Amino acid sequence: SSGINAEYGHYRAENVCYSPYSWTIIAAMVFYIAMFATGIGTLAWTINSEIYPMWVRGYALSLSTMTNWVFNLLIAFTFLDLTRLLTKYGAFWMYTGITAVGWLLFYFKLPETRGVPLEQVEQLFS
Repeated sequence: SSGINAEYGHYRAENVCYSPYSWTIIAAMVFYIAMFATGIGTLAWTINSEIYPMWVRGYALSLSTMTNWVFNLLIAFTFLDLTRLLTKYGAFWMYTGITAVGWLLFYFKLPETRGVPLEQVEQLFS
């Protein structure tokens, strides 16, 4: 069986728990994406646009963008194997740990650039 039953001209998936509250999952996902896109999601691009010297900024931004997408691809390709190895909870706890370490590094090592002219930011990293 294909997992789909045709019932009165409508398609209904088999083995699915229908609930009047199913819409909350979609609403939560939309809310998460909206908050991420307007908050922490822009940090990587903002930090990248500030930390490189002017003479190498274009090359460095393209290299960091490529690295970002390569790691996104790597996570997508390895996630199922990782969930088999560590379980779903273990995989997400591993991601949480990596994120926590990254957050600590950024918090303690990344200098504040608010109010600093772009030309002087290079001096903060030398």
